[in-house]
Amino acid sequence: MIVASAVCSVAAVRQTSRANRGVLIPLMKNPPSRSARGTVLLVATALLVIWGGNLADDALGPWVFAILIVILVVPHFVMRALHNRRVTAAQA
Repeated sequence: MIVASAVCSVAAVRQTSRANRGVLIPLMKNPPSRSARGTVLLVATALLVIWGGNLADDALGPWVFAILIVILVVPHFVMRALHNRRVTAAQA
């Protein structure tokens, strides 16, 4: 479930990137435009993270929540930074 949530998280950011072609996406704010598919993927990510966290809690202990936060946050920052770099390079 945790791996599936990571995949959904990356797919959601890719959908957001596609919906905002040519526009810089702020790192700490909502994007200017969001597709319905991207929103569904974000909801699926949240559900899978909660489900996977509950299943992995016995095996990983309290570290599971730190791991889940990294799985949710890192793809958004990395993919948005790459998107913004591409947009800036295209505008230059």
